[in-house]
Amino acid sequence: MALYDVYRLNSYLLEDPGRINIRRMVTLQQIATLAGVSTATVSHVLSGKHKVSPRLQARVMKVVKDFNYQPNDFARSLKTNRSKTVGMVVTDMTNPFYGAAVRGAENVLAREGYTLLVGNSDEDYAKEESYYRVFRAKRTEGIIIVTCPTPYPPSYLLQHVIEEMPVVILNRDYPALQADSVIADNFEGSYQAVCHLLRLGHQRIGIITGQHNNIVAARRLQGYERALTDHRLVCEPDLIHEGNFADPRTGYSAAKKVLTMKNRPSALFVCNVRMTTGALRGIHELGLEVPRELALVSFDDEEWFQCTRPRISGVAQPAFELGVQAAQVLMDRIKGKLPNTPCRKVLKTELKVRESSDRQFSGDGNEVRLSEAS
Repeated sequence: MALYDVYRLNSYLLEDPGRINIRRMVTLQQIATLAGVSTATVSHVLSGKHKVSPRLQARVMKVVKDFNYQPNDFARSLKTNRSKTVGMVVTDMTNPFYGAAVRGAENVLAREGYTLLVGNSDEDYAKEESYYRVFRAKRTEGIIIVTCPTPYPPSYLLQHVIEEMPVVILNRDYPALQADSVIADNFEGSYQAVCHLLRLGHQRIGIITGQHNNIVAARRLQGYERALTDHRLVCEPDLIHEGNFADPRTGYSAAKKVLTMKNRPSALFVCNVRMTTGALRGIHELGLEVPRELALVSFDDEEWFQCTRPRISGVAQPAFELGVQAAQVLMDRIKGKLPNTPCRKVLKTELKVRESSDRQFSGDGNEVRLSEAS
């Protein structure tokens, strides 16, 4: 930068220090010229990797602040091959579960000095793949992906070279895929919920599942079926009704169907919170009293479950911790701390028993509250 340009810029600031337009164009070389130091000194001050005298550091930082200088992160990433960014794709950001998972991942990444970029696929396979390719093009150092909930891993991940960029699959279980994964134990959570109802004496338990081609829904249905088998009961197809995890209306319509059967079930297990919302509307319209006439358990557990009367029993998933663990696995993979074999973490769920399923059922019309039972 010529001496005249230095004079002009300094005069500009002295006339009106509040102006910022010209400051956005300042380069590292210009910062060095204005501060009267070398570009290496400016780099040392900004990176903090080398000691610089307090006097020079103050001079550099004054110019940096005056001109609102921002380092060119993209250029720096080309030089160091480190972008310090991670991409994350979720299926539905309006779902509190994924909001909590994103927060968990962000907490870990922020401590490591990384920035998290989030994309929402809306359970659209093409949109999901597009985000994957965008994140790769932006040179993110890794990706956390909640894939569209199909039974098979997406083709673009089958073609992905894990060594080139770490990928962690969140909340999806694809054992055949050579990628790290962090999931909740959907099978065990469902199994425990249904066993809870069976222990209370319920033998006809209706279930509202997610879509049958949804891998998470399939695992929860398998837990339901295993619980019945272990209690020597036959799984009745009429008691299984398919819904849609993303649409409360399907919970409503499925509840109306299963609860208006001639020999309706005495208990209902709904496989996610949104369908539970719809099912509650159906139960209310039918005038059924919970838990005296119908026991109810939901997979998922929300704060508002404790605000209803009766309070609703739910299977709590560690959403925040899933995000934490996914980000930690990704960071360990980036740092080379993990072996070449895929890392698979399965986090436990927890059944929260409340009033919606707290009565023993004898089958003869006599129910006893658990607190009153021997």
